[in-house]
Amino acid sequence: MSTEQRVKGLDTTQSCIHQAEDLHKQGYAFVGRYYNVNRPEKNLTLEEAEALSRGGIKIVAVWENGYPTTSGYFTEAAGRADAERAYDYAQHVIHQPAGSAIYFTIDYDASVADLSHGIHQYMQTLVSTFKAHGNAYKIGIYGSGLTCEYAIQHIPDIHYTWLAESSGWTHSRTFTGWNIRQTGSGSLHGLSIDLNEAVGSYGSFDIPL
Repeated sequence: MSTEQRVKGLDTTQSCIHQAEDLHKQGYAFVGRYYNVNRPEKNLTLEEAEALSRGGIKIVAVWENGYPTTSGYFTEAAGRADAERAYDYAQHVIHQPAGSAIYFTIDYDASVADLSHGIHQYMQTLVSTFKAHGNAYKIGIYGSGLTCEYAIQHIPDIHYTWLAESSGWTHSRTFTGWNIRQTGSGSLHGLSIDLNEAVGSYGSFDIPL
């Protein structure tokens, strides 16, 4: 983990379109927002992205479609579908700037066996699919300490890690190589949120206005 100054942020499944100014005043530097197909009501919209950017809030894009909460989710086919749909949404709906990141969630305490088989294949397919589409975006992984550790050690083109709040997950108390870390949860300005901190470069973006 970098020794650079940490900044605070949050992630939420709810639109922050009306909260950007208040969040900025309270010192929030970024908001994590979702891309997905199954629950479009939780998606970041271009209008919201523009509102956050006007308010001085950076955006972190998170792809989570369905339930990536068991080993059965993570296959080559899922990696290809997730990468293609996330890339398309970023490029054609949000106009997300090149060079920023999309994080993909592995939202459970994955074992070494899970990581070295299905999840490894899933992550490799994310990388190859992004390359095939022009590699405009960097890839981040959200998960346990072990998952984050595995990603950066074994998949060279995973650029960022986001450490989940669940401190009981494997290596989550000891992993220090994160770019973003969840630190708690709560509510703020009518939003149900997870609190986060980030350090150094973490793949955030704003929309040119």
